[in-house]
Amino acid sequence: MTPDLKPELDELIKSISQKNMYSGNKIPDSIMAMFEIEENDFHIGILVPSWLGVLERGRGPRKSNKDSGLVKKIYTWMESRNMFRSGTTKGKMNEAKFMTLYINKYGNQQFRNKVFIDIYNTEREKTIKKIDEKFSFAINKITTDVI
Repeated sequence: MTPDLKPELDELIKSISQKNMYSGNKIPDSIMAMFEIEENDFHIGILVPSWLGVLERGRGPRKSNKDSGLVKKIYTWMESRNMFRSGTTKGKMNEAKFMTLYINKYGNQQFRNKVFIDIYNTEREKTIKKIDEKFSFAINKITTDVI
């Protein structure tokens, strides 16, 4: 049976959700909704997306030539920020393709500038320390009770 660590893990998720990304914006709720506390008889932990490190280090160059659908995402992102210079749909799509090609080859701006944003490392270490203190107190109590 695992000890009750859910409050500490909930606090960790809450503190991560309040961090700012490279853009200066908070982490979107859609990403935070992917955080899930998994608990069974043997362990408790937080499941997060495998790509979470991208929020801290940026997106590096692609290693695969498989289409990831990034062009559509870049197109939508550029359109929402009114970044297109072209007036035609074909021209806008070409601009989005060029930006996607550039990111795929060199990585995004955060990666190219080697900017590290501490989103979860420090918070994770603080939580681990709290859990260690919680357990060390319990172990000391068991030890003194036995002696």
